[in-house]
Amino acid sequence: QEDYAAVCITDLTEAEMATERARDLDLQLHKVWRLNSLGEMAATLAHELNQPLSAATTYMQASQRDIERAGLIGQSAARTLELAKGQILRAGNIIRRMRDLLATGTRRMGPERISSMIEDLGPAFALISRDRAVEIRIDIDNTDDSVRAERIQFQQALINLVRNAAEATADQPTPLVVVKGEAFGEEGYRVTVEDNGPGIAGDDIDSIFRPMTTTKSSGMGLGLSVTRTIVESHGGALSVGRSALGGAAFSFDLAREDDEA
Repeated sequence: QEDYAAVCITDLTEAEMATERARDLDLQLHKVWRLNSLGEMAATLAHELNQPLSAATTYMQASQRDIERAGLIGQSAARTLELAKGQILRAGNIIRRMRDLLATGTRRMGPERISSMIEDLGPAFALISRDRAVEIRIDIDNTDDSVRAERIQFQQALINLVRNAAEATADQPTPLVVVKGEAFGEEGYRVTVEDNGPGIAGDDIDSIFRPMTTTKSSGMGLGLSVTRTIVESHGGALSVGRSALGGAAFSFDLAREDDEA
C-alpha cells in the first residue's frame, strides 16, 4: 500500500493586501481625526485669545507713548518694550496661522532660509535658555538652506521642539540642547533638535505625537502633535530617535528651493 501526503497551498496575497489597505485606512482616519480635533481647538483658542492679545498690544502702545512723552524711558527700555510688543503681535499671528492650517488647511508657502528663520528666534531661545537654565547651541549649515516653508509655522514647530528638549534636560547637571541643520542629497534639508536628557521610553514612542497625550506632570500634550501637523503640512515627517548626546533627537526634512523660485 502506497503512502500519500496531502499538501494544501493557500494564496494569502489578497489577504495581506487587504490587511495593508485596512492599516492604511486606519492611519488616514486617525490623521483626519487628529486634524479635526486640533482644528476645533485652534479655532476656539484663536477666538478666546484674540481679544486679550489685541488689548495687551493697545495697552502697551499707549503706555509706551505716555512714558516717551514724559521723558522717562531710555533707549534700552524702549528696545525692551518694542521686543515685548513684537512678541505679542507674533503670538496673534501664530494663532491665526495655526487656525488656518488646522481648520482649513490654508498656508502661505514660499522660499525661506533656515538660517534667517532661526536667527529671528534668538530672543525666544534666549528666554527658554534663561528660564530652563539650559545651553542652546545652534549648528546650521547655511550654504544651501533655502527651503519651501511657511515662516511662522516653521518657527512655531521649532520652538515647540526646543522647549520640549529644554524641559527634558531639567535633571541634568549641564543641560544642553542642540539645533542642527544640514542639506542632504540634491533636494533635501534636515533639521534636528537633540538634547542630553533621559530620552523617551520605548512604551511612549508610539503615543507622544497623539493630541492630549503627555509624559509630563503638567501640560496638555499638544506641542508635539501640533508640531507633527505643521511638518506634515510642509510635506515632511517628524521622527524621533536616540541622540548621540544621550537624550532624544527629533528630526524632519524639508524640500530645498531656490531663493528666486
